[in-house]
Amino acid sequence: MDHEIHKWVNSDQDYFSGVLIYDRYGRNPNLARILRRGGATVKNRLTLSYELGKIAKQIAVSDSTPALVKPQVKQEIQKAELPVPSEVITIDKLRSEQKMCYKMLDNLHAILPYKEKPERMNIAFQILELDDRLKEITIRIEHFDKHGVIPAQPVKDEPKTLSDLNTAELIKRQMTVRTYITRYKIKLEKSKSLKKRTRYQQLLDKYQLEMDDINKKLGQ
Repeated sequence: MDHEIHKWVNSDQDYFSGVLIYDRYGRNPNLARILRRGGATVKNRLTLSYELGKIAKQIAVSDSTPALVKPQVKQEIQKAELPVPSEVITIDKLRSEQKMCYKMLDNLHAILPYKEKPERMNIAFQILELDDRLKEITIRIEHFDKHGVIPAQPVKDEPKTLSDLNTAELIKRQMTVRTYITRYKIKLEKSKSLKKRTRYQQLLDKYQLEMDDINKKLGQ
């Protein structure tokens, strides 16, 4: 039987029923409170779809992995990652990156209310990505503090094609591609190197084509 999160992700994604589902399965009570109080804004809808989508993937992976295999896999990972002297440097880098994430998040939250709507959406997505990175770093640091071993960095999912993205994911990708287009337009205007200008034009053309495809799928 499909999990209720899967059903919601593959439905019209009613905001208020989604918030109730996140209350039951989400791991961030602060975010749950923000979603309840903030209402069905564009940012909150995107955040809710993004977070429940992640949980749905975790459930799918958990359901497809035989329970008896998990202890063996865990044991093999621990054997392969015995503490070595270089980990002292690695944990220092992780702690440094953790501090940097906090600083960047503080800055983005501070400037968010003062930006125009398109830029606010882009910043909101940057905040979501930084939040994910910060959670990953924090989990690895806590594991090291408890066990003396840094766990391997989680393997990221293969990137989806545009045809695999839902509406919320398409809007998120649209914001990212728009940032790339602006970036390479500026680089193209400022660069005096023919080699670099050719490269920037190729990248600009690539992202412009992707933007056209996204706009068509969104009916824009």
